[in-house]
Amino acid sequence: MNKSYRPLYHVSVPFGWGNDPNGLIYFQNKAHLFFQHYPHKPQWGPMHWLHVATEDFIHWDLRPVALYPDQPYEINNGCCSGSSVEENGKLWLMYTSAQHIMQRQCLAVSDDGDHFTKFEGNPVLTADMLSPEIYEEDFRDPKIFKKDGTYYLIAGIRYLENGERKELPPVENQREQTYPYRAKPGHKKEGWGNLCLLKGTDLFHWEYVGHLLYPQPEFSEDFYHLNGVYECPDYFVTDTGEEVLISSPQKLPQDGDHYQNVHSTLYMFGNLNFETGQFNVRVIGEIDSGFDIYAPQTLRMPDGRIIMIAWKEMWGRNFPTVEEEWAGTYTLPRELSSDGDYLIQRPVREIEQFLTAPIRQDQLEVNDSEETVEGISGNVIKLSFEMDPGTSSKAGVKLFCDGTHETLIWYDSKAGKIIFDRSNSGIEFSGEEENVNVRICPVIQCDTVKMEIFLDVNSAEVFINGGRHTMTGNVYPDLDQTQGIRFFAEGGKAVFRNIEKYDIAV
Repeated sequence: MNKSYRPLYHVSVPFGWGNDPNGLIYFQNKAHLFFQHYPHKPQWGPMHWLHVATEDFIHWDLRPVALYPDQPYEINNGCCSGSSVEENGKLWLMYTSAQHIMQRQCLAVSDDGDHFTKFEGNPVLTADMLSPEIYEEDFRDPKIFKKDGTYYLIAGIRYLENGERKELPPVENQREQTYPYRAKPGHKKEGWGNLCLLKGTDLFHWEYVGHLLYPQPEFSEDFYHLNGVYECPDYFVTDTGEEVLISSPQKLPQDGDHYQNVHSTLYMFGNLNFETGQFNVRVIGEIDSGFDIYAPQTLRMPDGRIIMIAWKEMWGRNFPTVEEEWAGTYTLPRELSSDGDYLIQRPVREIEQFLTAPIRQDQLEVNDSEETVEGISGNVIKLSFEMDPGTSSKAGVKLFCDGTHETLIWYDSKAGKIIFDRSNSGIEFSGEEENVNVRICPVIQCDTVKMEIFLDVNSAEVFINGGRHTMTGNVYPDLDQTQGIRFFAEGGKAVFRNIEKYDIAV
């Protein structure tokens, strides 16, 4: 039995700390994932880029550390988030060299995809090179892409509406800071969170186009007066022609059942004007309604698929795996598409080849009670079913049951909402949110709810109604007894159909 909380088929940092995914790309016949890494302790520190690569999205090979914070312009926060691009057979990384009162963009290049040399002319981008609209303390996370022979770059910024710069107060004790981008207590930041678009004929010379987000009357002012940054932006076009902007807005206020975490992940459907930089928004949606997801980034495969991976943690929380000297996990890669107003997320299809030992049951009736199905248990599995809530007030599954602890995922029939409840899942959570144990996902009320649930030692990823909604959460039950699964209904009878369980053998 696995005596660690380390997942078996999800990427996790091998030691120390890991956060944002960076530089996702398909290069030299492999998919490459870089991510923010501090090797010395399981806590945030001056950032390195750790590197893994895969041919099947399940088995990942550890590669050499790609970037070390070894230059004067990387003092304090190190080599922070960014992206990658292939140019003339070489792999280029663009990353943020972050200091507490200045963030600048830098380049590194590799011939083999493993060993990188930093550009002698770094930093290649600073706020004062571009526009007085950009607050130099918050200018980060560049996403590069190429369109019609021109390079474009989207970055997270604080946007100064009047374009006026002010003398910033000095920041003391910079080396003692332990949290990214945090300045001295009481230090006041300027402007509102936004995104900007740059363009260039190569990777070294850039022109400011404009900022992306403008107030639109159909959307809340909270999106345009954000007391943070739209971090880790990404942009892609789906196979149906939908333009998609994704990002992670800091401190987006909660709106009913939406944006329940201290920081959020969003997708926006709309149209990007490459002449002005304005992104005209048609739809705003939440990428995941669960607890633990941040900084999603995508790559495009040779077969056209768009694959997304995110950090499977959340800022402002405790990390129980620090007792094992590591902290940082990543989501199962997800294939993205669009359907009307929805960003559809599906587990990467390569996972199917690792599904073994199937157990199936056509139907299970549960009447104001809970039931087990012979053979359906485990904590490294795929579980799927269709649920007719019938006369019940709520119905769902209990996962990671050990006799004392359990994690609940259930449907509230009256409200039309999926509830993910980890109040009694094991090790207690603490965090900056008012509620760290319950997340709610509103869905269209329907007669049948479809769920696919992927368990991997310390987490559940729930794909709802074909991937229209997802909920992701980490849990830390008793490692010796986490195999139990129970189907339950309260207040009446529910029917579970087409129940399937597979072990995931990696």
